[in-house]
Amino acid sequence: MQSDTKQLLAVPGVKTLLSARLISNFGNGLGPIALAFGVLELPGATATTLSIVMAAQLFPIVAFMLIGGVIADRFPRALVIGTSDMVLSILVVGNGISLITNHASVPSLIVIALLSGTLNALWWPAFAGLVPDIVPEDDLQTANSFVALASNISLIFGTVSGGIIVALIGAGQAIVVDGLSFAIAGAMVFTLRSYGTRRDDSTESSTVRDDLIHGWREFISRKWVVAIVAGYSIIAMLFESALAVVGPYHAKESLGGPQPWSWIMAALCVGSVLGVVVTVKFRPRRPLFAGLVAQIGMVAWFASLGVTYWIPALVLTGFLCGFALDFFMVLWQTAMQSNIPRESLSRVVSYDAFGSLFFAPLGVLIAGPIAHRLGTLNTFTVFAIVTFVVLIAMLLVPEVRNLKGQQLTEESAQ
Repeated sequence: MQSDTKQLLAVPGVKTLLSARLISNFGNGLGPIALAFGVLELPGATATTLSIVMAAQLFPIVAFMLIGGVIADRFPRALVIGTSDMVLSILVVGNGISLITNHASVPSLIVIALLSGTLNALWWPAFAGLVPDIVPEDDLQTANSFVALASNISLIFGTVSGGIIVALIGAGQAIVVDGLSFAIAGAMVFTLRSYGTRRDDSTESSTVRDDLIHGWREFISRKWVVAIVAGYSIIAMLFESALAVVGPYHAKESLGGPQPWSWIMAALCVGSVLGVVVTVKFRPRRPLFAGLVAQIGMVAWFASLGVTYWIPALVLTGFLCGFALDFFMVLWQTAMQSNIPRESLSRVVSYDAFGSLFFAPLGVLIAGPIAHRLGTLNTFTVFAIVTFVVLIAMLLVPEVRNLKGQQLTEESAQ
């Protein structure tokens, strides 16, 4: 792993990218916990209130993701990422200040959530295409592993800090720190805007409609992509609902508040780190098969949340869930980057994200009322059963099971 690290860090731009992910993901660890408990502390707030605010972040991501993919394939991806992050920082800091000064309201939080989600729709497909802009193709899985590793290590510290700051000082202060991290990271990524090449408009139509059609054809022509995206449209809906609404509501009502929930989230992040570390050297011949089998960790986490309040058990299964998530994510990103033409990658990624998140806003919107009616334990039990069934369905698709992965050469394995 030491030789992999030296080789990767020697690539121009990689240190800046990794540093930016460390900084922004510290804020990302703070943000979800701070926002969730900030909303729940508003006068008269309920689980339904939390559902509405969190869904407002997801709706524009789905609505504008495809346009974000077109923009990311037309312009330097680092330019799109850096600009989005710096504008987002202003909105997030404003959110935090409104909570600190007791001027926050559900309508104001919804408006900022909608604007933030729109910026995230630009950021997401651009970032997926930035790594192969900077790193040679043979190093893609290693680079994806190290980017995810830096992200998750920072998430651990941010998540733990978030629980402490929210419990001792307040949600608004944590959200301000989140916003400042976006400003710094965005400025750093902005310096990478010379990397990558613009699409050659002489070989492709420059109209947005034709860009979307071309991206759709690239997406739909690969059964393994379609199957995974269809399956994760359900899994992502459940997972986002658990993280954004049902989990924080469950923690507030039954687990003791933000600190125990931050421990569980931190364990999930630690598991993600290990999942990423494994992918640095482990390159399965059938990566999607291996990644989906590992998702049993998510099923275990949902199931444990449905049967026990014992924090150590929830921390352990949260760790397994985190391992499963990022072990699969690195393999999935590498499969996409290795099998899809570079000039179309961000558009295909945008269709991936659009499809995977298609039901997430609706799921988050109704998660609060459902958890209130069924109870959080029963809700998590349903999540576990549905996730297991969807995983089996994806594994039944031959193109998913049999997709070949990148293999380490003898030289790189040493």
